[in-house]
Amino acid sequence: MRILIVEDEAALRDQLREQLEQQGYSVDAAADGEEGLFLGREYPMDLAVIDLGLPGLSGIELIRQLRALERTFPILILTARDAWQDKVEGLESGADDYLTK
Repeated sequence: MRILIVEDEAALRDQLREQLEQQGYSVDAAADGEEGLFLGREYPMDLAVIDLGLPGLSGIELIRQLRALERTFPILILTARDAWQDKVEGLESGADDYLTK
């Protein structure tokens, strides 16, 4: 299983990658939305974990673009934003679930 992590906080990104790799998953990680879009567009993914507050291309826009490219893998939003409006926007953009840090 190949997982895409798009998280600008380096420590969290590295920790998630390490934990998932220890469980036997293949992990691609990006620090910004544009790199995340490239990886999600160019490589077959089974799951994506995406932060909303990304530099370059926001998490919401990244999700919208991935869905516009007909990428159907599940997308989990992992973010510090916990307002219900953010949750609604995230799910309406095409995410499958929303988890606050």
